[in-house]
Amino acid sequence: MSNIYRSIAKSNLKKNYRFFIPRILTEMGLLGCFFIMFTLAIDKELEKTTGGAYLPTIMAMGVIVLFILSFILMVYTNSFLMKQRKPEFGLYHCLGMEKRHVGKVLFYESLMSSVISLVSGIIFGIIAYKISTLLVCKLIGTEAITGFYYIKPASVIPPMLMFIAIDILTFIFNRISIALMKPIDLISSGRKGEKEPKVKWPLLVLGVLCIGAGYYIALTVKNPISALELFFLAVLLVIFGTYFLFVAGSIFVLKVLKKNEKFYYTAKHMPSVSGLLFRMKQNAVGLASIAVLATCILVMISTTLSLYTGMYNTLNDAYQAHCKVKMACYDGEGGQIFLDYDDVSELAYKAADETGFKIKSIECQEFLEVTTLRDGDRFDFVESSMDDFGIGAILTVVDVDTYNSLTGKDLKLNDNELVYCPITAVKDFPENFIIQGEKYNKVSEIDIFPIVSNYTSVCDVYGIVVTKDTMTKIYDQQEKVYGDFASGYDRYAAITFDDRSKAMKDGFEFEEVLHREMNDYFDKNDINAYFNADSIWEANKEMLGLYGTLLFLGLVLGIIFMFATALIIYYKQISEGYEDRDRFVIMEKIGMSPSEVKRTIRTQILLVFFLPLVIAAIHTLFASPILLKLLRLLLMTNTSHYLICTLVVFVVFAAIYALIYSETSKTYYNIVK
Repeated sequence: MSNIYRSIAKSNLKKNYRFFIPRILTEMGLLGCFFIMFTLAIDKELEKTTGGAYLPTIMAMGVIVLFILSFILMVYTNSFLMKQRKPEFGLYHCLGMEKRHVGKVLFYESLMSSVISLVSGIIFGIIAYKISTLLVCKLIGTEAITGFYYIKPASVIPPMLMFIAIDILTFIFNRISIALMKPIDLISSGRKGEKEPKVKWPLLVLGVLCIGAGYYIALTVKNPISALELFFLAVLLVIFGTYFLFVAGSIFVLKVLKKNEKFYYTAKHMPSVSGLLFRMKQNAVGLASIAVLATCILVMISTTLSLYTGMYNTLNDAYQAHCKVKMACYDGEGGQIFLDYDDVSELAYKAADETGFKIKSIECQEFLEVTTLRDGDRFDFVESSMDDFGIGAILTVVDVDTYNSLTGKDLKLNDNELVYCPITAVKDFPENFIIQGEKYNKVSEIDIFPIVSNYTSVCDVYGIVVTKDTMTKIYDQQEKVYGDFASGYDRYAAITFDDRSKAMKDGFEFEEVLHREMNDYFDKNDINAYFNADSIWEANKEMLGLYGTLLFLGLVLGIIFMFATALIIYYKQISEGYEDRDRFVIMEKIGMSPSEVKRTIRTQILLVFFLPLVIAAIHTLFASPILLKLLRLLLMTNTSHYLICTLVVFVVFAAIYALIYSETSKTYYNIVK
């Protein structure tokens, strides 16, 4: 008897290939990508590579996001399949099969499609993983790892179990759904129409409020720390607002179009507007999902692409000197030890000679960076500003002698005067400087500050040049307020080489020799300190690892989201095609030509289906201010570069989006015809 059910199930798979193939491809693609991301998260070989330390953490986050998305897509695919198959199951029941027999047919159908999906998905994942590792290694700047060492139970079994669980859940849901429905309901389920929906004013108002609140947060967030805290709230508000506006707002717009007699009462517009209006309850959720997915694609790929492609400029901005050796060290009791500049310079030249480097210059950079609470022109030392960078501002203080030495200027200042430079892109420049209640006259503003601050990524930073006595006064004032948490003086030997490319390539060798020489120097002079250097080659390695991994994650999730978008569009076109087929047959019988039918389809696409693309573009535009502040946390401050990357990504995405609609509209038209 089981052979009969298997034969029926096998026959059904062949006859309904138009429905099952997308379902199989969906699970295969999702499982393959899940295998890739999961294996990257646990791959110890890649973790050992240069820059690979970020892979486990970032890919683990990607695994969670991808599993949630996979579950949603599989449920969506299953709901579409069941909607198309229920009339067929009802017919089986009318022909004498009991529901338990229909359930067995459904079981074998689910089993066959799941086995095909799981096996092909793992094979696809194993092959694609090798390509992915080559791409990851290229992005993070390390040598590729050869072999298929990653094919092991620990990487294969967990992804398969995840998707088996999803398949079992969807089967149980389908089985219960069939058991609860009457045969007549199963037969007529595909023909049930939707009543003309009414405008849901509470949802419309709530949608406007959610979108407005999300946009307001994105546009008014003040600094990167606040952006990090509020970003996910803004995202949730925009997502909910998008769904609310599509559900209620789209109906409102369609009703307005229907009331416009010149627009509505034409053969070109009436079928599209009326059809969409009657089914908008179903369309709205799908279109909102497309808009949200499209926004995710634009945001993820544009931000990660701008980070990776702008890394060279980021390094240039952050590392004007190629290596900074810290000369202000802390002893065991919390006090500061200042190394001798001439001694450190001598050791640096010795290490350069030994490793074949030519030093262009070594500068002694001494400065003080203190946290303040800014209120207009006032910069006060308040304990709360130490706990939250989001409410504070940093003063980077340099004495006039150091400034002249670093810049070659001949600036002269009195104790109540200062020179000011906004290190970060501050919009509201202070007219005066009142530091801890004392007013300083602003002599002038300068465009370039000789010190690169360590805090530009988290809050606004102001560079000021003052006299030595004023710098000491500022130090004493902040030490009195902050106590043990007060900032100490920073002193670096900033080393710049003649050949930047050689420094990027062989800098680790120079640093290793300098490290050895400095440790010997500490031992000989009985100094309780340790070697501390900040170099462009170390930053390059870290940035390649972080930015490359983020770009790979963005590309993978972007491809998955694009696939999800295409899947929703495809199923929507098929579903609407079958629902519209009888209606357009009637339209042709009353006088509409095939060309008019085709024009009606085109109008429907232009009227509604390109709306998610427009909404996604608007969402991305309003998200740009908060995204730029988040990018500052990753040292990326080039606004124009981000905007160019976003524009390029949008143009490419729009072209792919248009191609998807062009192809799926043909399927829709063929079904209707």
